[in-house]
Amino acid sequence: MRVLQVIDSLPLAGAEVLVKDLAPRLRMRGVDCDVAVLRELSSPLEASLQAAGVPLHATHVTKLYSLRQVPRLKKLMQCYDVVHVHLFPAQLWAVLAASQMNRRTALVTTEHGTSNLRRRWWLRPFDAWMYPHYKQIACNSEATAAELIRWCPSVAPKIRVIANGIPLEVFENAQPAQLGAIPKGIMRLIFVGRFEAPKDHATILRALTTVPDSYLLLIGDGPLRAQLESLARSLGIAERVTFLGRRPDVPQLLKASDIYIHSTTFDGFGIAACEAMAAGLPVIASDVPGLAQVVGPAGVLFPPGDDRALARELQALLSSPKRRQEMCDAGRRRAQCFSIEKTVDGCIEMYQSVLSGERNSG
Repeated sequence: MRVLQVIDSLPLAGAEVLVKDLAPRLRMRGVDCDVAVLRELSSPLEASLQAAGVPLHATHVTKLYSLRQVPRLKKLMQCYDVVHVHLFPAQLWAVLAASQMNRRTALVTTEHGTSNLRRRWWLRPFDAWMYPHYKQIACNSEATAAELIRWCPSVAPKIRVIANGIPLEVFENAQPAQLGAIPKGIMRLIFVGRFEAPKDHATILRALTTVPDSYLLLIGDGPLRAQLESLARSLGIAERVTFLGRRPDVPQLLKASDIYIHSTTFDGFGIAACEAMAAGLPVIASDVPGLAQVVGPAGVLFPPGDDRALARELQALLSSPKRRQEMCDAGRRRAQCFSIEKTVDGCIEMYQSVLSGERNSG
């Protein structure tokens, strides 16, 4: 079975990390799996795939939204049995490329979030046209599936839930990073997420103003970084916040921290929260569909955007070492539900299902 994973590009973000973890493990399970990107970035994830022996292809078209992506993608897709597409606009270009191919290739896609910029009434007909071209649609959580069915009811029979997974051992066995600049006795809070919507760093920064004896580490980058750095200065907490940028040593940084905060306006899964639980951190997360179900009873939830509620939860945890330890233990157990091996199993089952359907219909 030859499978091509197609994604817009490979920055350090949730869906992209999943593809990086998924492809080499599919190959280890006997699936001839390659990866194609619409735009090359020379990113650490690209290097990781190549180091793992996963062939990496590119359309070599500079603009993601250029129609020139279609013929280039068609050429790449020609010799695969299944094309597994992640994110938009790759989802659109793959549909158009497949429509021009003589060879029958099964298209599947993964829906990675409970919402996106196309969830506007005037774009509903577009999605109602695009999604049915996929033989099956994997959703990374029950909440993501429910929202897609609400948006496009006709795709309900095509949907299956395949939860995101992580390499548990990487986070369980990491050695703590050295953070010598942070004074001893200060609780280290950490959040991993790109500096753009829907992530909500501002709520964490505002909460920090009423939570003394704490230090915040922010891992990630993006267009809102300068604005958030300015907010930290205006709130008078800049000396208690470090913007670390994109980092390849996330497991080590998690192990060196005390509490993980995942603040967002929506999140269909929350893979970084899952990584934090595997690393043994108590997790405080926004109470939004998808993320809330992933964290489950192992973590503490707060209303999205409510910095006062977040501050109260942080203060309660900081004052109770026993409660923090209980949450650490519960988080480790909860993370076992989300191993990358289970995700691989789900994907292989989906590929076999669509290929069996293709043979029966042929």
